Amino acid sequence: MSFCKVLTAASLATALSVSIASAATFTIDAGDVTVSGGDFCFPGDCKLKGSIKGGSFDLNTVGETASLSDLFDWRVLTTSRWATGAGKYSVNATLNFSSPSLASSSASGYAGFITLLGSVSGGVLAWTSGSGIIDFSEGYKLSYTLKDALRLGSGTQTTTGASFTLEETPAPVPLPASALLLLGGMGVLGGLRAKRQRTA
Repeated sequence: MSFCKVLTAASLATALSVSIASAATFTIDAGDVTVSGGDFCFPGDCKLKGSIKGGSFDLNTVGETASLSDLFDWRVLTTSRWATGAGKYSVNATLNFSSPSLASSSASGYAGFITLLGSVSGGVLAWTSGSGIIDFSEGYKLSYTLKDALRLGSGTQTTTGASFTLEETPAPVPLPASALLLLGGMGVLGGLRAKRQRTA
């Protein structure tokens, strides 16, 4: 085996031993949405309650996108099954990630609803700051967009979602095995040199 072939083999082994840590599982924790505003219903009272249901998704390569269609849960809470009325609110939510590392981002907007006899309801949700970038300590960077909604139907509950795109991954990190492969390649080179000196 020639010197060039051995050197090429050692370089290839070292390159193959480099791991690009791009794949990751992103997990959003469940939590509450802060809702403030005014409402009026009769008979009884009513109010809007929002919550983050949480969820997980995997992204492997830069530019890949994932969606959570039911990330948020919205309910009109009434004290009477015959309640009829409306409400208008400002909403604030914080997305707290527990993996691949702790990270968070906040969003705000407004929401409103009407309900008729607690059986037919309509509502609107509009995020005024519902997109952004989240940086993770490992080097991942994630962009997100929260979905607006305009709904009308039976019941007093609905869900809304969000989409996420992987913008950046950590830089390649060499595995410990690469050092051993490099040393092994150098050992082969040394052995070949010694063999040439003996035969010369």
